[in-house]
Amino acid sequence: MVVNEQPPQRVLFTGGLGRSGSTLIEKLLNELPPTFSVGETIHLWERGIRDAERCGCGEPFWTCPHWSAVGQEAFGGWERVDLDRIIDLRWSVDRSRRLPAIMRAHRTGSIGKEDLQYLAHLRAVLLASATITGADVLLESSKHLSTAALLSLDPTLDVRVLHLVRDPRGVAYSWTKEIARPEAGNDLMPTYRPSRTAGRWVTDNLGFELLGRLGVPTLTMRYEDFLEHPATSLQRIATFAGLGQVGLPFLDRTEARLRTPMHSIAGNPLRFGGADLTLRLDDAWRTELDDRSRRIVAGICAPALKRYGYSISA
Repeated sequence: MVVNEQPPQRVLFTGGLGRSGSTLIEKLLNELPPTFSVGETIHLWERGIRDAERCGCGEPFWTCPHWSAVGQEAFGGWERVDLDRIIDLRWSVDRSRRLPAIMRAHRTGSIGKEDLQYLAHLRAVLLASATITGADVLLESSKHLSTAALLSLDPTLDVRVLHLVRDPRGVAYSWTKEIARPEAGNDLMPTYRPSRTAGRWVTDNLGFELLGRLGVPTLTMRYEDFLEHPATSLQRIATFAGLGQVGLPFLDRTEARLRTPMHSIAGNPLRFGGADLTLRLDDAWRTELDDRSRRIVAGICAPALKRYGYSISA
């Protein structure tokens, strides 16, 4: 008897520290017909199912046609999900402090019971999204290293990581700004001190390098390089994701016309609606980030700055 096994579902996971340009790149990639953005699935359970925040398409989660169909396909309806249990699992399993155990599972193949239970829910959501949309590649932008490490343990998923790096001084400055969350009544996104951001920048980026050394396909790209050569960079990412040569009719040098709705949960407000964008580097940190903060960030990140091609003195 011949068993027809489905090939693993390709998932392009954008990893790296938040405020590194992931939403812009995800929005551009979402214009490619064989892709579909599911956004930050790490936040699906709380911000989507529990809090009914707005999807990237603009609809509240519970009335979004896509997510309603995913809930039915994956679980027979979202109301059948043990929400308290899955939220508990998210905060106990998908955490940076559990990275040693998750990385060990990559070497030994031995996965914990709670890890498997949490993975089963993520897998069901991703596979349902692929079934409903027919996407060759799902765009997952949770960014968390632990999420990427867990998802890449699942044999039904072909997880490929786009490791996105941005100058840590730009990241640190961005995390000091107050940004509204229109999906949540214009509540504000959290802000963090530059020193905290710098520490996370080092550990997250080196962690994604380690994940690559464990065998997870990884493409490292600097955000600054992407903006300097957007068309070339998009083609490079598409090739890495297994899409081959792609057309970019929505991009004219640095001018982008984005019209495809995104059904992404959580993330930068840029994900809402269509947009005509000029792709240019936001380097306001060079004048807006105070000298002391710049020195602190450069000091903490010094070895890794050189590793990723950034100057210590800016």
